[in-house]
Amino acid sequence: MPRKSLNVPEMKRRKFIRSMVASTPMLWAPFARADPRNVLRIGAIGVGGKGRSDLDQLARHGRLVAACDVNVRKLNHALKSYPEAREYNDYRKMISDWAGQMDAISISTPDHTHAHAIQLALKAGMNVFVQTPMTHTVWEAREMRILAKQTGAVTQVGLQGCAQNEFREGVEFLQSGKIGEIAEIHVWTNRPVWPQGPIITSRPDGTLSPNGLNWDAFLGPAPFRKYDPCYQPYNWRGWRDFGTGALGDAGIHLLNLPAMGCGLKTPSKVKCLLDAPFHKETYPGWGKVRFDFPLGSSGKTMPLYWYEGRVGHLSRERNGEPNLPPRGLFKGKVPSAQGCIIVGSKGIFYSASAFGTTWEVHLGNGWKSSKEIILPRSSLRRNGRGDSGMKEEFVQGMQINQSTLPLANFQYAGSLTEWALLGNVAMAVGGEFDWDDEQFSTGRTDANSFLRKSYRNGWEI
Repeated sequence: MPRKSLNVPEMKRRKFIRSMVASTPMLWAPFARADPRNVLRIGAIGVGGKGRSDLDQLARHGRLVAACDVNVRKLNHALKSYPEAREYNDYRKMISDWAGQMDAISISTPDHTHAHAIQLALKAGMNVFVQTPMTHTVWEAREMRILAKQTGAVTQVGLQGCAQNEFREGVEFLQSGKIGEIAEIHVWTNRPVWPQGPIITSRPDGTLSPNGLNWDAFLGPAPFRKYDPCYQPYNWRGWRDFGTGALGDAGIHLLNLPAMGCGLKTPSKVKCLLDAPFHKETYPGWGKVRFDFPLGSSGKTMPLYWYEGRVGHLSRERNGEPNLPPRGLFKGKVPSAQGCIIVGSKGIFYSASAFGTTWEVHLGNGWKSSKEIILPRSSLRRNGRGDSGMKEEFVQGMQINQSTLPLANFQYAGSLTEWALLGNVAMAVGGEFDWDDEQFSTGRTDANSFLRKSYRNGWEI
């Protein structure tokens, strides 16, 4: 049965499309799969490691028509299972070739390319799944939220916890007020577990890239530098031009449960409480940041403390001390390597899970797991299939043309990304700043310079 044309927009989108044509030469309306007999045409950018599982999980719901990776070995390995898919090593070419013809795309690339690929995909009429963090900078997160809303696309960020029943139960429990009025939140991680400052403080001289790697496409929007194996395949996370450090890697996941459960929107103030030596090329080895969230119109704020790394991690031999919340908050438990503690007037909520999928509470009579307490009435629908379930909800959102069906849509996850990455800004400049969300400003010239970045020719946003 022939597929419907995918470049015929719905009437409600026509006005928007016409208004944007002048500034955007090629802009397509996102495809909503209203007819279940249609076969989704799926693309993937980044098909090694996490990208491979994203590809496979999404491809179950349709047909993989194209895939892109800068590493030809990883691309060839992945496409052994999808011999009909077209191969690319530059996602700009792939998105251009499939504009108006590809229904959904997964983006599982280093952080610095996320926003650029998202932008192209949304303007080409594609619904977008992207791995965390959603973007590389605070400004990019804001811009991608706006563009997603304008296009009406179904979007989702890879916050795996969101699709787990236990995570949703934790959100409901926090929203029920059973631990009372929230007084403070503590979130921590032992990351970075890759080399960055102060172990690495300057870039290597570099050399020509090896055969089978499109180094220019890997650099993407980043300034040119010569290839070195220290960036691949994972350690790019510690380099400012490519990654977002511990906050972008683990922090987005760890902050997800308290953000959704406590209704955190945007902080009014951000303050660096503990900073490691600043290095231009890499993120610091440790840090502590306080975010102050306004409580309605009362003028009061609620603090969230972020801890990362090991304090004094000065070399590969000297590991430093764990950077943790006050030990008394754990009520006798051995602190986990990462997690969150939410302190209320009636009790304490504790999750030692990276994704917020396991948790327990202390209400004055010892720790009890989520299985040992009476849970509030469900307000969120259940999924329970984790990472794969995320892709199911992404596809369901396309089927019924409901962009808010995935919990980790760009409006929610984009807001979380914005304020989380302000922590990196605070650790880079030190001290504190007020955050004016409407004016998109810290009130400090030095801090504002870290909200966005410049782009290499041909990779602009």
